[in-house]
Amino acid sequence: MMRLSTYINILSVSMLAIFLSACNSTPKTVATDPVSVKEQQALSARADAMAARGFYQTQLGNINYLSERQCSNFNLQSHRGSIRYPENSLNAVIDAIDNNFDVIEIDVRLTRDDVWVVHHDARTGRETGTVDNKQRKIESIRYAKEWGFLRHRDQQTGLLTGDVPPSFKALATTFSRYRKPHQKLNIEIKSRASVADLKMLDYLAYQYIGTNNYFFSSLELRNLTHLRDINPDIYMMYIQSPSKVSMNKLAADLKRGAQNDPIYERNKEQLASMQSYANRRHRETRYDRPVKLDSLAQQLKGNFGYVLDIRHYKQSAAQLKPSANARKINIATYSINGHDYHEQSLLAQAKRLRPDSVIIDDSVYGFCSVFGLPAVKPYQGTHPIAKQIANLPNDLDLMRLDELSAYQENQLYPAIGGQLKSLNAISYRIKPAAVVPVPNLEVGAREADESFSLETDPAVELELRKQK
Repeated sequence: MMRLSTYINILSVSMLAIFLSACNSTPKTVATDPVSVKEQQALSARADAMAARGFYQTQLGNINYLSERQCSNFNLQSHRGSIRYPENSLNAVIDAIDNNFDVIEIDVRLTRDDVWVVHHDARTGRETGTVDNKQRKIESIRYAKEWGFLRHRDQQTGLLTGDVPPSFKALATTFSRYRKPHQKLNIEIKSRASVADLKMLDYLAYQYIGTNNYFFSSLELRNLTHLRDINPDIYMMYIQSPSKVSMNKLAADLKRGAQNDPIYERNKEQLASMQSYANRRHRETRYDRPVKLDSLAQQLKGNFGYVLDIRHYKQSAAQLKPSANARKINIATYSINGHDYHEQSLLAQAKRLRPDSVIIDDSVYGFCSVFGLPAVKPYQGTHPIAKQIANLPNDLDLMRLDELSAYQENQLYPAIGGQLKSLNAISYRIKPAAVVPVPNLEVGAREADESFSLETDPAVELELRKQK
């Protein structure tokens, strides 16, 4: 696998090239060349214009706030890392750190030989895969002999990348190296783990991340009660199972919109299983009433938070939020029905009843910009590109500055919320970009876990591992 420092340098250079192309210039390698001076002037002017709006662009291309963000005081958690990279990957974690998220949420599972790895799904297929496209249970894979054959999957194209999913130790080391002082790692435990395995996980987190820089979460209450005995001081978050309505809606949406999508085909069996689980366990897993919240507090013995599906939270917020505040229990929300539904539900909620934290599939700027924007300060420069940026309305989408030239002649500009607006106050909804065709990656008949092996001829194995 590419060294992280090398990756950062390459990506920084790549983002700089994107900035330069936006200025309609050809980059030169000699700093004293007149064209390069022009490009540097354009970049500097563009940065000044963005600063007048209260933002700056990082070397990795994220739009960050210069001062306090306008975001309803939410604690922002990046769901499985940045949305710009394969979920739960090292690159996704680095990018979420760069984007100034408060918390980076990841998922961990145990392999057959008791190694903690970073993986959301119980099986390979959607999130990761191998060249034979057969699904494997994570808990049946031996890390020492077989994990190196897995690769992350690009969710936009369905193609496998060249990156091996990280072990928890590797991700913890990466997070610790790049994190900012305020940032924490939310380690969601997916496996039903033994006390010994949980002790090892807590030890690894302590060893490689450090006290107060991480916390645990899980849908399995048993995991958290065991962890409380292991580490009496650790902060934890109990995750309530998704709403039955949310699960059924997810199933219906997938069937309507992706019947021929191989990613759906690979996961429809798991989806049916999850749907059955939600229908069976829906009532007994809910703690979003004051008396049930007290029961949860007794089991977790304090110092914990509570995570709910936004659909559940909307039903109980009027009672739950005051009760949680009185008990000093932080509330977080998530959604399995898409980021837009989550965001719109939060916008519709009274400010006093909004949750303390949100787990989102968006950038900080993309999410916070719908809640409010900093006041635009006067721009004193004369550069035409910067003046164009500075003089546009406050709701200009700074993530789409490269589109300005395409709309300028018609007096249009790209606005926050996926709209195309006119300077004459007429707005248009932008037609979504065409979806890139997904290659046929449908999995054949599923084999029992015991009936297959990932082992190969030693010579082939050696060649494959050279490419890691």
